[in-house]
Formats: sequence, structure tokens, C-alpha cells
Amino acid sequence: MEKRVRLKDIAKEAGLSVSAVSMALKNDGTIAAKTVERVKRVARDMGYAPDPALSALSAYRTRLKVRSDFSVIGLVTNWSERDSWSQREQSKEVIRGAKERAMELGYTLQIFWAREEGASPKRFTQILKVRGIRGLVLAPFEDNDEVLDMDWNHFSVVTVSRPSNYAYFHHVVQNHYMDMTRCWEILSERGYSRVGLIVGREFALRWKHQWEAAHLYGCSRNLDNEDPIPILEIEGDQEVAMIRDWLKRYKPDAVINRSAHFHEALAAEGLETPRDIGYVSLNVNDDIENATGIKHRRDVLGAMAVDALNNLLHRNVKGPSDVITGTQVDGVWEEGETLPDLKV
Repeated sequence: MEKRVRLKDIAKEAGLSVSAVSMALKNDGTIAAKTVERVKRVARDMGYAPDPALSALSAYRTRLKVRSDFSVIGLVTNWSERDSWSQREQSKEVIRGAKERAMELGYTLQIFWAREEGASPKRFTQILKVRGIRGLVLAPFEDNDEVLDMDWNHFSVVTVSRPSNYAYFHHVVQNHYMDMTRCWEILSERGYSRVGLIVGREFALRWKHQWEAAHLYGCSRNLDNEDPIPILEIEGDQEVAMIRDWLKRYKPDAVINRSAHFHEALAAEGLETPRDIGYVSLNVNDDIENATGIKHRRDVLGAMAVDALNNLLHRNVKGPSDVITGTQVDGVWEEGETLPDLKV
């Protein structure tokens, strides 16, 4: 059998101590970046691979040290008002899932407002460092293009959104494309083809038009030579009027919706769902009672963010990453009373 390359062998080749090699392979911040890079290159050239049994033992020992080494995870919000994000019902679900998973892993989770007492980003960075916090879950920004100019290199970071200026952090987000694909699967099974999509402009921009892309794909699969109903993207004070005009002009058999004023516009037109039109919600969590559509598992989103952060902490991965990675959480189809089967 080929002899396994050991840390001792790498240390000899690199002219370093075994402990220095071990720390370098774990991205320890006390080892110079050039040394870390050199050690990894030597290890790679020598064909080094960690012993799975020893790695498992090391991971177990590391978990035992969690409480004393980095027991607090910071959930950071940077909204204009202190509790504007954390007191929203959908946010509470994320927080609950994150807290429960943090407790299971031996952490506690604390919410920090980055603007507490007028703190600058630099001052906020110092506050977190003084408190010994090494891991952060970054809440969605009020404005997705916002900048929070902290020194991120001191922290392991996971976001529960895709902030425009922080795409280089590991992110855990809703799988909007597959959610829409699931909607179309059900709509097709129930005989719908003339389907319209209404989406708020803020949502469309924040999620890079994933719903629209998947919707157009669904149209191409289910419409034989018929032009799809134009997607209605709305914002501003005229949303109800825009939806009413769109309904009268295109007369869809069903509507997929992610906007705030669809039901108001429908009532103004004297229409009801499901009597006059089928209805699919892209967010049944916050929609009318008994809506049919996608239910977001925001508690799972929070839990998986903590899982991802736990992994980064144990590997001592801090700051921006050269490789963008992420985890997507599919929504669950919720059967309500707003999408009858046309084939019956």
C-alpha cells in the first residue's frame, strides 16, 4: 500500500513545525497568508489527504470547545429603525429557526442592530470584536443595494439574502426559480395554460427576476403557438389601477401573484377567486386565508444559515470568498381553495 503523507512529512518539506502546518491547513488567522498558501501548495504536490478518522475525531473535539471559543452568533440587521426587520412576522420565523439550530449546536444567537446609538460601521466592527463574536448571519438589507462598510475579514459570514454588494458571502435563500416551476407543474396538471404573472418591482429586482424567467419557461412549455400574457411588474401609487387594466385586457384563467394589491384590484373588478379566476400565491405565508401556492419554510432558512456558518467557523474561514457558494431552500406546495381543477 502507498504510504499516507503525514503532517510531519509536509512540515519537513516546508521547513516548518507540525503545529504550524496544521494551523495553516485550517486557515488559522495567526499564520501569514503567504505561508498558508505555501503549505497548501506543498501538501497538494505531495498528495496529502486528511485521515477521515482523525478528521472526525478533531471535529468532535472542536465541537466540545464551541462554547468557550465562539459561543455567540451575531444576527446583524442594518435597517433604518432598530426593530424594523426583526419584528416582521416573516423575520420572526427566520430568527426562530436560527435560534433553535444554534442551541442544538451549542451556540446562542443574539440580534445586533448595526446602527445602535449611531455607531459607524467601523465602531460596530469593534463592538463585535470586543464581545468575542466571530460568526455573523447577515439579515436582508432594507435596500438591497445598501453598503455596510465593516471590516469583514474578522468574521465568518453567511447571508439570508443576496445583497447586491455582498454576493461573495455564502448565502442561504429561497429557491424562487424552482418555486415558480412547481407552480407551473400544478397549473398544467389542472388544465390551466392562459396564466398571468404579477410581481412587485422591488421583489423582482431583489431576486434578479428569477420568477419571471421560470414563468416564461413555463409558458413556453404549455402554450402551443399562443403568445404569453405579458408579465405585470408593478410599483408606486397606481398598482390597483394597473392590475385592473391588465385583468380586463388579458383575461387570464389563473394568476400567479407576488404583490400586495391583487385582491383589492380583483374585488374592484367584481371578480372572485376561485369562482372567476384561479389564483396561485408565491407567498401563502402572508396572503389571504386558504390561498393555494408556495409556502416558505423560513425557519429552515434560518436553521440552514446557522449550519453553514457553523461549518465556516470550524474551518476558520473569514471574510469575502473567492468562490461564491450558496444554499437554496425550496418552498412547499400548500393546497388551499383558490385553484380548482379545470379538467373536472
